[in-house]
Amino acid sequence: MLPLDLSPIAIALLAGLVIFVIIQLVYHLVVFGKLLSVTKRPDYDGKWQPVSIIVCAQSEFDNLQLLVPALLNQQYSDFEIVLVDDASWDKTTSYFETLQIEEPRIKSVFITDDMKKNTKGKKLALTLGIKAAKHELLLFTDADCLPNSEHWVTEMVKPYHTEPNTQIVLGYSPFAKRNSLVNLFAQMENILTACSYFGYAMNHNPYMGVGRNLSYKKSLFFSVKGFANHHHIASGDDDLFIQDAATAQNTAVCIDPKAFVNTYSKKSFGEWYNQKVRHNYVGKYYKRKHRTQLGLFAITHALQWLFLIACIIYEPTRYWSLIFWALIWLVKVPLMYKIFKKLKRSNYAFWLPIFDFIYVFYNLVFGAVATFGKQKKW
Repeated sequence: MLPLDLSPIAIALLAGLVIFVIIQLVYHLVVFGKLLSVTKRPDYDGKWQPVSIIVCAQSEFDNLQLLVPALLNQQYSDFEIVLVDDASWDKTTSYFETLQIEEPRIKSVFITDDMKKNTKGKKLALTLGIKAAKHELLLFTDADCLPNSEHWVTEMVKPYHTEPNTQIVLGYSPFAKRNSLVNLFAQMENILTACSYFGYAMNHNPYMGVGRNLSYKKSLFFSVKGFANHHHIASGDDDLFIQDAATAQNTAVCIDPKAFVNTYSKKSFGEWYNQKVRHNYVGKYYKRKHRTQLGLFAITHALQWLFLIACIIYEPTRYWSLIFWALIWLVKVPLMYKIFKKLKRSNYAFWLPIFDFIYVFYNLVFGAVATFGKQKKW
């Protein structure tokens, strides 16, 4: 029997649970739900602007042998590839030297250890690559990535041609599927992060992008003085640049599957953790409004679980809370299934009830990293 005569404590616990769950559901609808409104962009019949594809690599010879042919095979009318050798110690340097001789669309830039003495991360490499680029439209990916199709360039730069105010295009970079817990965890975190930054951008409030699949205009880069505001930080060449350069009007998103850029997740939790520490460290340098908004989401997410656990422990509220929780997930899973489907990861939605609980600890750990962490060596 469900108790109907509830004490003030029971009412307070259930009220707290309902409030925080509703806040989370509204966030999912308003932010993540924005992806449901994405439709195919109209075809463009005019003259396509030339594009400079920029790839910075440090000792990535094996990966580059896959990536470079895929880039050269892009079905786009006019593009160049700027390859930046970021002080490599394997065959990358000689490979780039050969490529720029044999392939007229390739330009190579070489960085030595001496040039990197007072720099961290790859911001120097990116800056020199951008300076070497001859075209206004820049498109970025990493050496360990691979475009999903021959139309990656076309789809990523289409917003510049169909939406006149566009200066930045945020793309999606999914992880290849592997049968491991590390991959599952990385997949879920990557999908939810993408839903977040796409949703915020579509709500005219962009806060980040990923350098594995990102485009912006060369003139915009120099108008904000490049990475000058955060040159002392190893990471942040993507999200901190977006913090500096993105506005409510100048940022578009591209989640057409032909524009996806695939990459691989880390193989162990240790490698994955170290990667996320580097990435999340820059969160403390976000604009205050973004820190506040993302922080409130993490806090209300944790509080909904805290109140659920309290309701389950307190017997008079146990069954009411479980019924309410089940009803919420009957709404949430189908909603997120449709959202994940936009990113071609629909089946992962069924892991959400489990991952949602794990995500509490993820937010606690990396929220602390973003607030109190010290920069690690890149």
